[in-house]
Amino acid sequence: MRQFYNCLFLSIFIVSLDFVSSAEAQEYRLRAHHIFWKNQEAGTEKEIDFGRGVAAKILGKYPILRDKQMVSYVSQIGTGIAAQLGRPELRYYFGILDTEDINAYAAPGGYIFVTKGALKLMRNEAQLAAVLSHELAHIDQKHIVRKLKLESSDRSLTSGIAQILGGATLSAKIALERLNDLAFKMLMEEGLSKEDEADADQKAMEMMIATGYDAQSYLDYLKSLKPHLEQGQAKVLSKTHPTIDLRYQLLQEFIVKNEIDKIQGKKNEKRFQQYLAAL
Repeated sequence: MRQFYNCLFLSIFIVSLDFVSSAEAQEYRLRAHHIFWKNQEAGTEKEIDFGRGVAAKILGKYPILRDKQMVSYVSQIGTGIAAQLGRPELRYYFGILDTEDINAYAAPGGYIFVTKGALKLMRNEAQLAAVLSHELAHIDQKHIVRKLKLESSDRSLTSGIAQILGGATLSAKIALERLNDLAFKMLMEEGLSKEDEADADQKAMEMMIATGYDAQSYLDYLKSLKPHLEQGQAKVLSKTHPTIDLRYQLLQEFIVKNEIDKIQGKKNEKRFQQYLAAL
């Protein structure tokens, strides 16, 4: 988007030189730049506000784990990935939900949670990185925001998420609460589309390779989920995601298509098991 804006501005700037002095053109450039980034920031701030409300609902359903060491470790891994591959305008927050249910959640604006049950099923740090990357991809691609049709095409202050969530009136607050409810229901009951989940899986694998993690570990983790889903230990996951067989198949096709089957990476199994022992 930034490259598009730069190209667009360059065209405007060249035409403008026929009508105004260079000093006036410079003033126009600064004004246009300020307006553009102000609009960008407005949409991001509202997305964060929206996501904070969704995150609060998640924490209303599940208690947060108070294990400082494990939380710090998960946050360290997630923040490391986000610093390289996340949206630069967001600050990402990572938490562990104190439940045996196997799942992970992403709320718009940078809020990511993984359950204690999901962590216990993991065998190495690469699998943790995979799950966090999957949730990070949902935020980076704005899957929930797009599904709720909150993203504006022109990113202006009077449209999209900034318009819907920007007011201080009672009706605006009611609209925000309603949207929070819809997003929470999407996470807990309805799920995103098969396409969005496949997109998040593929981007998670790309992130793993980019950050040096073993991509095969993600496939191994998905495979390990199947018996637990069948036994009812991942009730929300089974309702809101495509089948493990389909996700596995689509990732295998992605690997073959992009010829990444020979790439190996770090697993950091020993370090992961040391932290996991506390759970």
